[in-house]
Amino acid sequence: MVSNGFPGPGAPAAPQPASLNEAPMTRWQKFRLVVKVVELRLRFIALMALTGSVFAYWDTLWNRYAKWMRPAAAPHAAVSGFEYYCPMHPQVVQHESGTCPICGMTLARRKRGENATLPAGITARVQLASFQIKQAGIETAEVSFSPLMARLTTVGNVGFDERRLATIPSKAVGTSRVEKLYVNFNGREVQAGDPLAELYSPELHQAIAELLTAARRAESGRPQVQTAAGRSLLGDRRELVRLSAEKLKRWGITQAQIDEILAQGKSDFTIPILAPLGGTVVKKNVVEGQEVPQGFPMFEIADLSHVWVRAQVFEHQIGLVRQGQVVEATVEAYPGQTFPGRVEIIQPTLDPSTRTVEVRFDLENPGRRLRPGMYATVTLKTPVADTPAFRAKVAASPRSGQEGHMSGPTAEEQKICPVTIARLGSMGDPLPVDVQGRKVWVCCAGCPPKLKAQPAKYLARLAVPSRDEVLSVPESAVIDTGSRKIVYVEAEPGVYEGRVVVLGPRSGDRFPVLEGLAPGEKVAAKGAFLIDAESRLNPATAPTDSGGPEQAPASDPPPRTAAAPAPDIHRH
Repeated sequence: MVSNGFPGPGAPAAPQPASLNEAPMTRWQKFRLVVKVVELRLRFIALMALTGSVFAYWDTLWNRYAKWMRPAAAPHAAVSGFEYYCPMHPQVVQHESGTCPICGMTLARRKRGENATLPAGITARVQLASFQIKQAGIETAEVSFSPLMARLTTVGNVGFDERRLATIPSKAVGTSRVEKLYVNFNGREVQAGDPLAELYSPELHQAIAELLTAARRAESGRPQVQTAAGRSLLGDRRELVRLSAEKLKRWGITQAQIDEILAQGKSDFTIPILAPLGGTVVKKNVVEGQEVPQGFPMFEIADLSHVWVRAQVFEHQIGLVRQGQVVEATVEAYPGQTFPGRVEIIQPTLDPSTRTVEVRFDLENPGRRLRPGMYATVTLKTPVADTPAFRAKVAASPRSGQEGHMSGPTAEEQKICPVTIARLGSMGDPLPVDVQGRKVWVCCAGCPPKLKAQPAKYLARLAVPSRDEVLSVPESAVIDTGSRKIVYVEAEPGVYEGRVVVLGPRSGDRFPVLEGLAPGEKVAAKGAFLIDAESRLNPATAPTDSGGPEQAPASDPPPRTAAAPAPDIHRH
């Protein structure tokens, strides 16, 4: 029973507030509590920073671990300070001289810790693991011969064909009067021989009178001729008729008109102005009753069945244009229609202000649809094999004349080893190998097994391409540094070498190769930029400035070509 709000004697006591049972925290306890909180936060931050550092410097840590776990070098190697390596496989390093277990090449000596010197013509070498190749999406493409067309497009103006353009002047001596005008507006179509106008000239009247007088005298003296002197005099009279007629011809009077004058016997004659060719009257400079002096251009007639297009071609493109080349032209007035033609004239001089050369194209103009003054877009297609650079290359090729005896060429004729692309003789005396019924020369004893194992692959490097084919690589495989162009060649599975190449003008998505590659080699068609970035990030494989055509000294061997010997590099 509870009364007055107080519990009875047997009831439990009510809980008291904590602040009444516990003593408050001292300042030292509060300070330690703050330190503990800060310590926990700092531990978390330090753990995150350590984890990030491990991920960021994993390669460095792994390399240091591998170096720490590497067995100690032999005492004599440490004393000598030299080591032996394979120039073609930098990962092969030994403390004693010998041969490379991969390619069999004699190992080269260098000081311990010294970076390997890249062979001539090689700017960088990168070795990637298979998983790195997959992650980077690197794909290779084989260097091969293919027919390429170089396309050139330029814009020009449509103009008259000057060979089909005629100006009709007044030929009468002195001043003549336009008595009658048959063509009295521009654009009139005329045929050859059609009258354009008639001129009256006092000098013409007098010349016709002289012709008629000479003709009457010659006719009147003919029946009375009995002696030689008379016949001589009659001959002089006929000569006067001929001379008078010749005078009229020089004034534009035709022989048919002279015969008509002699038949009619009238001196009241006007000079008819006849069209010398069929075409369109593009200029009319006279009106009826106008007096014109001798030589005044009265009419201008143009045959528009053919027209010229004058266009400007840049200096670096002039090698793609040759006289007689077939072209196609289009104009905005007739979309979708092409007008065939050909290159008529290539001017021998270059405009120094625009660095262009004027090229004149001759186009057919059916229906007179192309009108002088129009803009025309002209397209030329040239086989890359017909450009001057490749014609000179084929002429200088050591295999250009071997089509008839490739079944058994000499080492001097073959020049290169089909397996290593090295010069025959660079690794010792060339060795002959019989493959598929033909004799092939190789550079060393390590090449015959590979040649016999894959004859089609290596013999393709000795094949002579057809006239219309050139060696080419995909555009995506080329890295343009500004001063040179580099491709990465797969020397071995996972090993890529940067090589300087000389390329021709781009054709579609491919570049023709002038120097630097051989048929059958594989280049990185995808991921080339990633390989290049890896070579620049790694100091041991960083690109060098030597080996390119621009920086190579005179004593260095020339870069590789599809038809020329390669540098002295032994590759298996």
